[in-house]
Amino acid sequence: MAQVHNPIHRNLLVVVGLLLAATVAGMVALWPATEELPETEEPPEPLVSATILEVERFTADVDPDLGISGEQADVVVEIHEGPDEGEVIALESIHLDGFPEISEGDRVKLTPASTPEGDRQYFISDFERLPVLGILLAIFVLAVLLIGRWHGLRSLIGLSLSLLVVVQFIVPAILAGQSPPMVALVGSVAIMIVTLYLTHGLNEMTTAAAIGTSLALIVTVALGTGFVSLGKVTGFASEQAVFARFAVDGLDLRGMVLAGLIIAALGVLDDVTISQSSTVFALHDTDRRLTWATLFARAMKVGRDHIAAVINTLFLVYAGASLALLVLFSTGGLGLREIINSEIIAEEVIKIVVGSLGLIAAVPITTALASWVAVRRPEDAPPLGGGHFHGPVPGQPPVASAAPAATGGGDGSEGPEGPDREHDGH
Repeated sequence: MAQVHNPIHRNLLVVVGLLLAATVAGMVALWPATEELPETEEPPEPLVSATILEVERFTADVDPDLGISGEQADVVVEIHEGPDEGEVIALESIHLDGFPEISEGDRVKLTPASTPEGDRQYFISDFERLPVLGILLAIFVLAVLLIGRWHGLRSLIGLSLSLLVVVQFIVPAILAGQSPPMVALVGSVAIMIVTLYLTHGLNEMTTAAAIGTSLALIVTVALGTGFVSLGKVTGFASEQAVFARFAVDGLDLRGMVLAGLIIAALGVLDDVTISQSSTVFALHDTDRRLTWATLFARAMKVGRDHIAAVINTLFLVYAGASLALLVLFSTGGLGLREIINSEIIAEEVIKIVVGSLGLIAAVPITTALASWVAVRRPEDAPPLGGGHFHGPVPGQPPVASAAPAATGGGDGSEGPEGPDREHDGH
C-alpha cells in the first residue's frame, strides 16, 4: 500500500487521480455506439480443418518465363469439420511454390467451394497453427509465472487488460470515425495507469513512473504530430492502411500513423520509466543520506546506459519489421537519398526518431521526479527499489544500523539520527 503519509506522494496521487478521471471521461466520450460502427461484410463460409494422409510429389512442365518451379503434389486429406466431416478426399495438382514443406500428418485448413453442378470442392488455403501457438503461449505463461511469480501473474493480468482496451475500445472507436490519435492517446494512458499500478503496486516508485511516462508521452505526441505534418506523411504508403481505407470510409490514415506511434512508444516508455524509478529508489534504499543532486546523478548513469540500449532496440525492431521492404529497395537501383526520401521509409524514420526522443525525455524527467520523491520519504518507509542494489553505494560510507547501538562500543560513530545525517529539503 502507498505511504500516503508522504505529502509529496499524496500530491502526486492527486495528479494521477485527475489524469485518470480525464482518461475515463475521454473513454466515455469516445466510446462508440453500436449504430456508429460500420457494417461488416457477410462472412464467407468458414474454413474446415483436415489432416494430410498422403503426399505424392511430382514436377510438371511449365513455361520458365512464369518464374515458378513446376513442383506440384497430389494430396489425400481427411476432413474433420463441416458437412463432409470424416470424408477422405484427393486434392490434385497442388502447386507447392511458396508452400512450406508438406508432410503426412500435417493439419491444414481447407477452403470449401461449390461448383455450378452443386458439388463441393476443397482447396488448401493455410496450415493449422493454433496448436503451435497454444504451446508457445503456454510456455510463455509458465516462464512468466515461474520467474516472475506474483509479479508475473499481475503482469499477465495487465497484458490481458491492455489487449482488452485495444480490441474493445481503440479499434472500435477508430472504426466509428473518432480521431485515431486522440483514441490512441486516451487508450494508452488508461493502459499505462492500470498496468503500472497493477504490476508494481500503489507506491511512490510507481507514481513517479506513471507521471514520468505521461510527461514523456506528451513530448512524443507533440513531436510526432509536428514531424508527421512537416514530413508530409499521408499514411497511404502502407498497403494495409490503404485496404483499411477502402473498408472504412473516411479513415484518417495520417492519424493512423500517429496512433500507431503513440501505442508503440508507450510500450518502451513504460519499461524505461519504471526501471529508472526503481533504480532511484534502490539507490536511495542503500543510503538514505543521499541528496537529490547525488541521487539524480547516480541514477542517470544507469539511465544513459538504458537510453543507449533501448534506442538500438527501437532501430532493430523497426528494421526487423521492414526487412523485406529494405531488401526490395536494395534491388531497385535507387540511391540512398531516394530510398530515405520515399514516404514508406520516411514514415519509419519519423517513428524511430520521435520514439527515441520520447525515450530520451523520459529518463531525466522520471529520474528527477523519482529522486525528488525519494529524498522526502519518511524515515521508517520500507524499501521500494526491488532489491536491485545491495550494500553501500560506492563513494558513500555505509549506513549505520537503525537498531540502537550496543553500549560501550567506544567507536564514536553516529547512528542514523546523528548530526551528520544529510537530507536534502528536510
